[in-house]
Amino acid sequence: MDTRQTLADIAIKEFQCDPEKIKEDASIKDLGIDSLGLLEFIFRIEEVFAIRVANEDAEKVQTLTDIANLVDRLRTMAAA
Repeated sequence: MDTRQTLADIAIKEFQCDPEKIKEDASIKDLGIDSLGLLEFIFRIEEVFAIRVANEDAEKVQTLTDIANLVDRLRTMAAA
Protein backbone atom coordinates (compact mmCIF):
# COMPACT_ATOMS: atom_id res chain seq x y z
CA MET A 1 0.00 0.00 0.00
CA ASP A 2 1.48 3.35 -1.02
CA THR A 3 1.11 5.64 1.98
CA ARG A 4 1.19 8.94 0.11
CA GLN A 5 -1.38 7.82 -2.44
CA THR A 6 -3.67 6.51 0.29
CA LEU A 7 -3.39 9.81 2.16
CA ALA A 8 -4.14 11.71 -1.03
CA ASP A 9 -7.19 9.51 -1.65
CA ILE A 10 -8.46 10.19 1.88
CA ALA A 11 -7.93 13.94 1.46
CA ILE A 12 -9.80 13.96 -1.84
CA LYS A 13 -12.70 11.72 -0.77
CA GLU A 14 -13.29 12.90 2.75
CA PHE A 15 -12.23 16.54 2.61
CA GLN A 16 -12.99 17.35 -1.04
CA CYS A 17 -9.41 18.52 -1.55
CA ASP A 18 -8.55 19.65 -5.05
CA PRO A 19 -6.42 16.84 -6.58
CA GLU A 20 -4.31 19.51 -8.31
CA LYS A 21 -3.21 20.84 -4.90
CA ILE A 22 -2.11 17.48 -3.57
CA LYS A 23 1.65 17.51 -3.75
CA GLU A 24 4.17 16.02 -1.35
CA ASP A 25 5.16 19.42 0.01
CA ALA A 26 1.58 20.72 0.22
CA SER A 27 0.80 22.05 3.65
CA ILE A 28 -2.31 20.89 5.43
CA LYS A 29 -3.67 24.44 5.16
CA ASP A 30 -2.98 24.50 1.40
CA LEU A 31 -5.20 21.45 1.12
CA GLY A 32 -8.00 23.39 2.82
CA ILE A 33 -7.93 21.29 5.99
CA ASP A 34 -8.35 23.32 9.17
CA SER A 35 -7.37 22.23 12.68
CA LEU A 36 -10.63 20.36 13.28
CA GLY A 37 -10.30 18.75 9.86
CA LEU A 38 -6.77 17.67 10.72
CA LEU A 39 -8.10 15.83 13.76
CA GLU A 40 -10.68 14.09 11.58
CA PHE A 41 -7.94 13.29 9.06
CA ILE A 42 -5.79 11.77 11.82
CA PHE A 43 -8.73 9.67 13.08
CA ARG A 44 -9.34 8.38 9.56
CA ILE A 45 -5.64 7.61 9.11
CA GLU A 46 -5.67 5.63 12.35
CA GLU A 47 -8.60 3.56 11.05
CA VAL A 48 -7.18 2.96 7.59
CA PHE A 49 -3.64 2.10 8.67
CA ALA A 50 -4.53 0.46 12.01
CA ILE A 51 -2.13 2.69 13.93
CA ARG A 52 -2.34 5.07 16.88
CA VAL A 53 -1.10 8.63 16.39
CA ALA A 54 -0.03 10.36 19.59
CA ASN A 55 -1.27 13.92 20.11
CA GLU A 56 2.32 15.17 20.23
CA ASP A 57 2.99 13.66 16.80
CA ALA A 58 -0.25 14.99 15.33
CA GLU A 59 0.62 18.52 16.49
CA LYS A 60 3.96 18.42 14.62
CA VAL A 61 2.68 17.56 11.14
CA GLN A 62 2.68 20.43 8.67
CA THR A 63 2.64 18.78 5.25
CA LEU A 64 1.34 15.67 3.52
CA THR A 65 4.92 14.36 3.51
CA ASP A 66 5.11 14.84 7.29
CA ILE A 67 1.98 12.74 7.69
CA ALA A 68 3.23 10.06 5.29
CA ASN A 69 6.56 9.82 7.12
CA LEU A 70 4.77 9.59 10.47
CA VAL A 71 2.44 6.86 9.20
CA ASP A 72 5.33 4.87 7.74
CA ARG A 73 7.30 5.17 10.99
CA LEU A 74 4.31 4.08 13.10
CA ARG A 75 3.54 1.16 10.80
CA THR A 76 7.17 0.01 10.98
CA MET A 77 7.12 0.23 14.77
CA ALA A 78 3.84 -1.69 14.94
CA ALA A 79 5.23 -4.46 12.72
CA ALA A 80 8.35 -4.88 14.87
